[in-house]
Amino acid sequence: MRALALFSAALVVALVSCKSHKAVPLDKTEAADLPQAATLQKLREMLPTAEFVYCYAPKWTLKPTDISTWTVENDAVTIEHGKGNSLRLGFADITDVRLDASGKYYYVKVFTSVQPERDRPQFDFLFRIEERAKEVGELLLAMKKR
Repeated sequence: MRALALFSAALVVALVSCKSHKAVPLDKTEAADLPQAATLQKLREMLPTAEFVYCYAPKWTLKPTDISTWTVENDAVTIEHGKGNSLRLGFADITDVRLDASGKYYYVKVFTSVQPERDRPQFDFLFRIEERAKEVGELLLAMKKR
């Protein structure tokens, strides 16, 4: 009976720790000083290194192997996946970008005017490396302004 109680307590602690999100501040000043061409080039290099991409409007969960093409242009990021399926993140639609840490991942949360639920991001880009996630978040924030 005591072993069951200890196991239950350990399970509750593990579940709570997995679900806790910690906000990580983004410094948008450094990325804002970059020329637009350099910002776009860095996004072209760094976005494909995401471990997962979640889109909530429309709903998709993508692993790197599911994505056939990443296209970063002056006005948007387009993610081609599958037969004729694509997701688009317009820079003009971005309302906010936040970075959260949870478990072993860093979530770059991109909020847009396209997402019907304002308190929910349209895209989550998951990274295991904090610095990479921070840089992607800062670059997306910089593109929001332009």
